[in-house]
Amino acid sequence: MAREILTFQLGNYSNYIGTHWWNIQESSFNYDPKAEPSEIDHSVLYREGQTRQRQVTFTPRLLMVDLNGTLKHIPRTGDLYEQPIDPEQISSDTAEVTDLGWDTGKVEVIKKENSAAKHPYQADLQAGGSNDSEEAAEKDYNFSNTVENWIDFSYTRYHPRSLNIIERYTHAKEESQLDTITNGMELWKDYDFQDDFTDRVRQYIEECDGCQGFQMLFDCCDGFSGLAIKLLEHLQDEYSKSSLVFPVFPPKAPMFKNADEAMSDSIRVINTALAFAQLAEQCSLFVPLSTMSRCWRDVTEPRSLPNLVYDPINFYQTSAILASFLETVTLRYRLKGSVTSGAGSYLSGMCSDLNAYGRKMAAAGLTFPFPLGDTQDLIDCLDQLDGKSLTVQLSPNVNVRNRAVVQSVCARGLPQNRLKRPPTAKSAQRQQIMPAYRCNNVSEMLQFFYSCSLEISMTHVSSVQSPMTVRQPFPVELFDKRVGYNGFLTDCPLAQASALYVQHCPALAAIQSSSDLGDGLDALHREVSRIRLPKIPRFAECGLEEVDYKESIERLLEFKENYDENYEL
Repeated sequence: MAREILTFQLGNYSNYIGTHWWNIQESSFNYDPKAEPSEIDHSVLYREGQTRQRQVTFTPRLLMVDLNGTLKHIPRTGDLYEQPIDPEQISSDTAEVTDLGWDTGKVEVIKKENSAAKHPYQADLQAGGSNDSEEAAEKDYNFSNTVENWIDFSYTRYHPRSLNIIERYTHAKEESQLDTITNGMELWKDYDFQDDFTDRVRQYIEECDGCQGFQMLFDCCDGFSGLAIKLLEHLQDEYSKSSLVFPVFPPKAPMFKNADEAMSDSIRVINTALAFAQLAEQCSLFVPLSTMSRCWRDVTEPRSLPNLVYDPINFYQTSAILASFLETVTLRYRLKGSVTSGAGSYLSGMCSDLNAYGRKMAAAGLTFPFPLGDTQDLIDCLDQLDGKSLTVQLSPNVNVRNRAVVQSVCARGLPQNRLKRPPTAKSAQRQQIMPAYRCNNVSEMLQFFYSCSLEISMTHVSSVQSPMTVRQPFPVELFDKRVGYNGFLTDCPLAQASALYVQHCPALAAIQSSSDLGDGLDALHREVSRIRLPKIPRFAECGLEEVDYKESIERLLEFKENYDENYEL
């Protein structure tokens, strides 16, 4: 049965994350007809089509939005269905231009001198090189230092309707022009933009046999938050389907045009508070994402992930970590019917499990790589945690403790033959006295682990055998020397020296609902309550009235009350 999902990416950092996500998925595609079928139903997020030359294409069912200047050398319609003309091949001599349909002697040919330079990786791709070849795999593109935007490391090729550029604003690293949530809402009122975008949504939906809903990434601290809110209103009014939303926060706080650091911080706080107040009404569930532990006013303290080493303000590296979370946690509703069944395999089922009592906000947790030794069994790995949390939080201003947690957990790459020792083995005697030894698969053992380590909690566990494929343009330099080529931990110097980089990686990701999330909402409410709106006139200039602003802040406080202890399960 068809279970298609339409994905949205709104904003520059969201497109960084999304680019890694699609790259990861395509790196796991297996075109060998003799290979075992994948456990993942790729048609949930991808669509099949044809070029004009009747070549079969498989592209993401995706609508992305960014500012002018981000696509660089790629045309607005993508480069899959139309081969772009290389500006270097256009002659400025009109006598040499023979394919024009008019008198070339009366035509001035203008050649753009400073055309956008291609990243070496993109130049190799467009030259016909294969990213899967040994030569490309070994080539060092130094992505961490050379990537200027997400298009530089994009391996995925998009359908022409996927790429949407906002012409009136130009992307700049120094400051963001699309600054306020009200600016984003005003953009939606531009009927040319709205009509074209909603028409593209409709075309995607009409292609689906059984669309189960939407998933959305959007930059929460700038004007893309307003665009996301208006889009969610449209989706709810027109289609009434489940929507899972990920507001994302970049690891470096953006500065805004004509605003100093203090005012930029206040603008971000207001954007976030107004967005959260409305997300509670406009989506099924939202999960804030960031590699920083705090993101309201101060963007500080990068999360420490065991066995990963990353530059905390590097967009290319941090977005790869968040994409790894998305690729793992969404497996629950992307698996084939033979692997999972029932309401839990649908986006709506997962959202309804986690949003009870009006708790529409949940938290993200990630274990990447999973801390399983190369000769260790899963039962011993979990036993040695001894009450420590298995995951690291990837939601800002959140610390989920071990009580009253409702969560959806997905694990991948944990082999069934590494679950425990067989009963006939002498080394199994110690394991056999553990209650977990009765578990017969990875899902059962993880379920048992959480039932023992979390009080009064409820956990849904999904598990797949295939690990996450790791290859360029993913930042393979993230892993420390303890992580072997297969993603398992090793302390053997010979094994560490033999692996140039990690090729596969086991992972575990969780979306968690808990009363602890109320602390972050309370902190956000305190921050926004200190700001006097009249001191930031750019909000009023786009139509935000003081009365509406105060009502939204009040709704945020009411939403926070859903997480008070008296609502606890």
